[in-house]
Parts: sequence; structure tokens; C-alpha cells
Amino acid sequence: MAGPQLAESRELLKLWQRFRGGKRMPDQDDARLEELADLLPHIYVLDIESDQRFIWSYCGAYYRERFHGLDFTGRNILDLPHPFYQERLVQRIRTIFEFGYAGCTHTIVLTTDRRMKKTENMAFPIEKRPGGVRQAYIALYYTDGPDATASHDRGMNDLQIADESFIDLGSGYAAVIDASELPHSVFPGLPDRTK
Repeated sequence: MAGPQLAESRELLKLWQRFRGGKRMPDQDDARLEELADLLPHIYVLDIESDQRFIWSYCGAYYRERFHGLDFTGRNILDLPHPFYQERLVQRIRTIFEFGYAGCTHTIVLTTDRRMKKTENMAFPIEKRPGGVRQAYIALYYTDGPDATASHDRGMNDLQIADESFIDLGSGYAAVIDASELPHSVFPGLPDRTK
């Protein structure tokens, strides 16, 4: 079953739950960056302006390094990937906000030296302040540990979704929901391309 495999991802889940307190999801005043200091190099933040505008407002050092040092701040992430990934990302972000879930996605990415690497991506919804926009905090890790030589192919054209899940912490326990078991209406028109 899908779900977070890495200790860093589980630590992020604990922090997000603490930030959230008794609310459905934390807001921007609850997300204390000083508590995320050790994890920030792996995190990027998307400002969710609309279903078609997910603007990078922060890109951690490790994330930038994976993309040849490029800083995507101010750009729309939906301008970069291919249509299948765009639709999947929009649905994933919509789901974490609609239900107050954290999301865990494992992807297979092509590196510039033509290797396929598995990544673990954890996404956390952050509610907006008055007059602001919602944000998604997303962490990127390689499941087999750090790799100083692996840079992602810039076009992300060979990206594959290995598995996807959502984590419900509403009861105080982590309930992992495999996205493949969700109603088809949650991910319309998205066949499993990894089989």
C-alpha cells in the first residue's frame, strides 16, 4: 500500500498535525517555519491562486539543486509538466484541501544521466490568511536516500506516478487511504500509467 516510507516524511506529518491543533488544517499563522528549519531545503511552497495557477513562492536549496540550481520562484508549476501530470497535480491539491488530508505521492523520475529514481513527495494544505491565498507545502525526497549526482530532467516528460495516497489525521491516528481505492470521480480520466 502507498504511504510515507521515509522518517523525514513522518516527521513532517507530526509537525503538520501539531501546527493544525484541533482545526481541520493549519493556517499560515500556525505553520512555524523555525520548526521546519531542518526540513526546509527539501520543501517547496505553492501559492494556490486558482485551479490553473499554482505559483512557486518558495523553493528549498535541495529542491533547486535537483533542477540544476534553477529557482522556480514566481513561476506556475502547471506550465512545466505534461498534461497527464498537470491534471493529476490539480486533483491532488484539490483533494488535500477538500478533505484536510496530507498527500503522499511516489514518482519515478528520469535523471539527466538517464537513471530512473523514485521520489517521495509529501503535500500539506495550509489555509489562507484573510486576503491571502491557500498554500501547499510539498517536500521532495529520494526514497533510496540522498544522491548528489541525480538532477531531474528539466522537462519532466518521463515522469511516472508509482502510487498515491492521502493521510487522514482527523482522529489523532494516521489513516492511509490508497488513491486507487477512491471513487473514480476524484481522479477522472487518469488511468494507471505505471502498469
